[in-house]
Amino acid sequence: MKNLFTTEQLRQKYSPDSILEDIEKYYFENQDKLIKVLSSSDCPLSHYKSDSQISFFEISDDDNEIVQKVAYLLKDTIYFMMLTKSERTSVTRTMRGYYTELIKNHLMRVNIILEDSEIASPKHTPDPYIQHKGMNQVYAILKIVQKTLLLENECRKKQTRSGYLTGLQVSMAGFFAYLKRIGMIQKHQLTLVQHLFDVFKVDWEEGDRDNIKQSLQKPALSYYKSYQDDLQKLSSSIHSSKINQSLLANLVDHAVLLKKRIGRF
Repeated sequence: MKNLFTTEQLRQKYSPDSILEDIEKYYFENQDKLIKVLSSSDCPLSHYKSDSQISFFEISDDDNEIVQKVAYLLKDTIYFMMLTKSERTSVTRTMRGYYTELIKNHLMRVNIILEDSEIASPKHTPDPYIQHKGMNQVYAILKIVQKTLLLENECRKKQTRSGYLTGLQVSMAGFFAYLKRIGMIQKHQLTLVQHLFDVFKVDWEEGDRDNIKQSLQKPALSYYKSYQDDLQKLSSSIHSSKINQSLLANLVDHAVLLKKRIGRF
């Protein structure tokens, strides 16, 4: 049997925590600067009203201010904007490599358990074999976890090759979707991105308006749609008659949380 890494060993191999910590650090250090840019009178956001709903990333419903929402949606983007091209490529490849190997590793572990129906309740000839009700539920839960991991594993296979724009495209998916939702016209969207790129001195010399549209906006919105479709598929595929509705709902929430975390990259 193939030697399986523990999650901790995978974490040591890829060091994802250092990247996640840097994202928090970069945002904390530049949040005021970002909000100042978004709040300026010449910012296109000043022409639009706040929308009360958004579903791509977790956002507090207590604060409906458009600037705060946009700033939050750009949390990961700020990090990528402040990296060089090569650094952005490296980060995306590292995080995708980590999550891909993690999903495969967890899936193999679950499969090993599900392949043996006698774990913790072996048959004992000539006594009649009666499977424990508690173990029945354990297997039912693991089958749902298996389904979740299988769906995510398929999503990983469909990913395009990582490049220096990938981190920006993925992290700006919710941002562009929100601008579209509040009715921001194309001209203002491109102006806003151009302004942000200038202020944060993004390492991308091709930052003219047409390239922003073709190389960032379109891929970002395509990713957003794919992400939403995957979430819907994930939620609708998790069902079991052997688990009560409360526990089932919890497993759905857990699967969605996994998707959201992995979906950042």
